[in-house]
Amino acid sequence: MNNRNHGPSVASRVGLLALAAALAAPAQAQDSAKGEAIAAESVPSTEIVVTGSRIARSNLDNSTATLVIGGEMLNRQNYENIADIVTSMPQFAPSFGTGRTTSSFSGAAASGLNFTNLRNLGAVRSVVLINGRRAPGGTPLQPSVDFNTLPTANIDRIEVITGGASAVYGADAVAGVVNIITKSRFRGLEVGGSFGIAERGYNKNSNAYLMFGGELGDGGHVLLTAQYTYEGLVSCADTYVCGTDIRYNNPAEGPVFAPGTGLTGVPPLSAVALGGNFFLGSGASALQLTRNLQTGQLQTFNIARDGFNRNPERTLAIPTRRLMFAAEAEYPVSDAITAFAEFNYGRSSTDGPIEAAPFQSTTNLFGGRPGEPGVRVTIPVDNPFFLAATTPAQRAVLTPAQIAGGIDWWQRFSEFGKRGATNERNTVRLVAGLKGDLDFGAGDWRWETSYVYGRTELNSRTDGLVATDRLYYGLRVEADPANPGKFRCVDPGARAQGCVPINPFAPYTQDQIDYLTVSAGQSGISTLHDFNAFVSGSPFTLPGGPVSVALGVNYRSFSGFQDADEAINLGLTTGNQIGDNEFVKTKTKEAYAEIVVPLIRDKQFFRTLELEGAYRLSDPSRGSSYQTWKAGGTWEPFEGVRFRGIRARAVRTPTPGELTGLGQTFGTVSDPCRAVSRNANATRAANCTADGVPANYDPPLSVQQGVAGTIGGNPDLRPEKADTWTYGLVLTPRFLPGFALTVDRFDIKIDGFINTVGRQAKVNLCYDTVDRQFCGDITRSFRPEVGGNFALTAIDDQLLNVNTFRVKGFDVEARYSFDPGLSIGNDPSQLMLQLLATIYDKAEQTQPTGQVTKLDGYAGGDTATQGFLRWQATGNIVYSSGPFGLTYSMRYIPKTKASPFLTGFPKIPAASYHNLRLSFDVKEKANFYIGVNNLFDRKPPIVPDNSSGSQAQNTISGFYDVFGRSFFVGTKLNF
Repeated sequence: MNNRNHGPSVASRVGLLALAAALAAPAQAQDSAKGEAIAAESVPSTEIVVTGSRIARSNLDNSTATLVIGGEMLNRQNYENIADIVTSMPQFAPSFGTGRTTSSFSGAAASGLNFTNLRNLGAVRSVVLINGRRAPGGTPLQPSVDFNTLPTANIDRIEVITGGASAVYGADAVAGVVNIITKSRFRGLEVGGSFGIAERGYNKNSNAYLMFGGELGDGGHVLLTAQYTYEGLVSCADTYVCGTDIRYNNPAEGPVFAPGTGLTGVPPLSAVALGGNFFLGSGASALQLTRNLQTGQLQTFNIARDGFNRNPERTLAIPTRRLMFAAEAEYPVSDAITAFAEFNYGRSSTDGPIEAAPFQSTTNLFGGRPGEPGVRVTIPVDNPFFLAATTPAQRAVLTPAQIAGGIDWWQRFSEFGKRGATNERNTVRLVAGLKGDLDFGAGDWRWETSYVYGRTELNSRTDGLVATDRLYYGLRVEADPANPGKFRCVDPGARAQGCVPINPFAPYTQDQIDYLTVSAGQSGISTLHDFNAFVSGSPFTLPGGPVSVALGVNYRSFSGFQDADEAINLGLTTGNQIGDNEFVKTKTKEAYAEIVVPLIRDKQFFRTLELEGAYRLSDPSRGSSYQTWKAGGTWEPFEGVRFRGIRARAVRTPTPGELTGLGQTFGTVSDPCRAVSRNANATRAANCTADGVPANYDPPLSVQQGVAGTIGGNPDLRPEKADTWTYGLVLTPRFLPGFALTVDRFDIKIDGFINTVGRQAKVNLCYDTVDRQFCGDITRSFRPEVGGNFALTAIDDQLLNVNTFRVKGFDVEARYSFDPGLSIGNDPSQLMLQLLATIYDKAEQTQPTGQVTKLDGYAGGDTATQGFLRWQATGNIVYSSGPFGLTYSMRYIPKTKASPFLTGFPKIPAASYHNLRLSFDVKEKANFYIGVNNLFDRKPPIVPDNSSGSQAQNTISGFYDVFGRSFFVGTKLNF
């Protein structure tokens, strides 16, 4: 085992100590008080107005915790996707199942999406804004924004609002708001480009953009941006993390092969072989035969010899091509009124190839629907190809059931080519509005009215599928009386439609491949309409200062549908059977108000004391009306020390994708009735015995990895309700100019949390509870590898208001900007040191049964529920002097457990990633930069089976870099 697995590296220790010493303070994070765009230049003397409220206030007066990402922090690692930028911050977790490296097995329509996951509460629980106004959803079924369709070249800063946002910005803002602020003040023409590549030659990324900004009339402006990016294919065959099939289970459960863990053995090859698997007989006389690829003769299947290595055929990073265009303009139509408009268009094209279709007659049925099983595509024993390939002795073991209904068989259709989803998503956003100033009351008033239209179209296509109806009829073969020595399909209707006789005991002919291979897809559209109008200002003044209020109304609708091809609906392909998501439209009418009351100013122990509140009344088209609100304030006893706190109620209504739809799924589930685990408790052992599972039951890997089932939406879902607390301390001492330290406590409790119970959790509860919870959703039936009717073959799941979710922790930030006296030439120097951290001291979900699942202290989980790292930190050092700039960044992930649903495994070692970027300006007209990510080439850890949160992956690529040391180079030219 390598030394790197025993704890933080020397480099990470030195990096953390250097930052801590420079800050002369503990690692603490999130300064919403300063809220400045962090840049390589000197700290700005002016304050930035952040948008945590409709009431315009400077960052120094804002009580809502707000992280601002700007300047060098946007460019430090050459990320060209907003989701990648914010996910590198500790307040965010990977959006499991989306993104280039985690979505190959997330379902065809989800492949290649890129969401953000604030507080690890899911993309649907945060709102994304562009200049304070909503952006359309990235899928036909939910309002979560796909950042693949948004450019980065025109971004000035990103504001992350983490408290009390639902009353201000409406539903969904349970975790908070991500607000993208564009470079509205940019003037001139800028052309830029960059190229990146991993040291090992893969992950080639290119980016090019053009941005123009200019004046429009007297006092107006226009900003135009066009950007193109391409992120290249990374094949598993080229990487250590998935170059071969991996099995990392408890060694007591059987063979283990997990590179980098010290556990070695035979790779767990798939039993769905190239030469097929043909099951004859049962019990002691059972035969499992396969075709020898060299001789063409049938022989006894041996997995070490005949098994299929899947991982080299898979994709680690999906190639993604993006074309984006953005435009915005403001024009003063009078002294009091300004018209504004914004336009965004984004097209994202992804292609996720994986290994060829694995056909199994036990699971890939012909037709069927929920509650009505399909037909097994067996091989009849009178099939002339079967009779020619087998011997009388082999056929002698056939059972009466096989003689009547045919034999089960499997085969990897590699001769047909790879399968994979090709997706194109087109998103349009249009904004139009008017704004202006009013002069009455105690101070200036401003007003704004705006309308947002958004539309996203999905066209998804999966190639390399095999038509199960054609395969069924093609295996029913008889002699062709019109052509002696030839064969034809038995069914006359199938013959009329071009049926080709299929011989699975020989290499497939081109006619057979053309007949069996099909493509099928899904398409859908979502539409957003958002009208908002508000007025804000100061009606009167108190001794502590002007009272500020905002009043507004909002109408919002979101609708969507997603249709699958008939072949997918009817279960006529080797892909999953998926039902349509019918058209659903949700509408919400809202009225809201905000107020900030400065009670005391410039008194002893009360330099400032402010109270604030917000209230929003929402009237949805589904269900009853509801209220969201926030109440809190700030207290600055003396200059440089400020306390703040917000108590809030948030509500999230179900999305169209949660209300409708039903789809088939397959995946790995650990059977609690296996011999190695059935005696975990007496209740489990008794229930396994009652269900007829033998005490020595040890199913092969093919059974454990092929558990079928359905997962569906639920039209009876209720809105989630969340109560949140955020409170903290801000220190900006006068004796240390440029230094800021903030500590913010957050506490989020969500009732009626919408999620599935989880297939692993369901089967565990079925056998670990006396009243046999969820056993009605579990199926045990025949699998030929097992030879009995007790194999775990299916677990169904459905979205429910399933539990209560509770998350508590701290956001902390320390930052110090100063002149270190390290000038280059005659130019002054500037050094900025920053350390960000998020710490979770509680993350748990409580099931309706009262069972509590502890989630904090884990990096992974299952595909339904993810763990929470106990803490993680990011450090940044930004130096500049004249034309030179240097940025060093470091992300640290502590030693942690893998999954709350697994025990008996060692912890994942701590990991740190170090990145450098060097830039140089030429006469303020050109900027050139080079950089390296993952400087010390830290390899990703191998995690246990079924713990990465993504199907068919044994690392958590959202946290741990999977590309290794990478380099990038780029330029920006200004005219």
